[in-house]
Amino acid sequence: MSNTPVYITIAGSDCSAGAGLQADLKAGFALGCYPLTAVTCVVNEIPGLVDGIVPMEADFVAAQLRLCLSSFPVKAIKTGMLYSPEIVRAVVAELKQFTGAVVVDPVMIATAGEALILQEAIAVYEQELIPHTTLLTPNLDELSRLCGCEPIRTFARMQEQATALCAKYGCAILAKGGHLEGTECIDLLVQPGGKQQSWSHPRTEGVSTHGTGCTLSSAITAYLAHGLPLEQAVEKGLTYVTNAIAHSHRLGHIDALNHHGR
Repeated sequence: MSNTPVYITIAGSDCSAGAGLQADLKAGFALGCYPLTAVTCVVNEIPGLVDGIVPMEADFVAAQLRLCLSSFPVKAIKTGMLYSPEIVRAVVAELKQFTGAVVVDPVMIATAGEALILQEAIAVYEQELIPHTTLLTPNLDELSRLCGCEPIRTFARMQEQATALCAKYGCAILAKGGHLEGTECIDLLVQPGGKQQSWSHPRTEGVSTHGTGCTLSSAITAYLAHGLPLEQAVEKGLTYVTNAIAHSHRLGHIDALNHHGR
């Protein structure tokens, strides 16, 4: 019997294969897991452009998740792009009996600026999904959106808002500081009870990233599925993504993360 850890990613499909389910699959397999998928949307996109979104029926999203959970020894779950209130509610209904780790990447805004979630889904997200969350992984735009504050530019402001969000939701927050001012990327983990830990990595210049958030949250989920404690899973996930960015390659005029190289 295989001891390969199994986790589920509930997310959208990216036809350019840099983000979404495709990024999750690459990261999961590279890190020794068997990632299952529940498709929420099909997204027509390339780095820098979202050309169209077709959501799945909420009942069908739930059916995918239900079948996976009943058929495989799932150790962890990651959510990415959920898009609509109906899909959020359908996912929450299936998560209620799950006892493993749940990593929520609050996919709201693409790097190019396009909205990836309906406005009316955000309140449902906060009220119904986040209470089931082990770790929430917002980038700076998503952090400011969830906190209802002005754009975040400094580490001190990121720390303040992440601490407030942790207290509000009662789950761990990994605030991703890749777009902070300065020459380093600083990421901050805030846990209930007040414990905080930060990691700094040098910024890789000259690379236009796409799918780093998806890859990071999936890498952390993979390490949690392997049984690592949260802090260690976050640290190893951040190292994995940093190396992936540093060793990314260009396909035509598009930068792509090399998820298989560490």
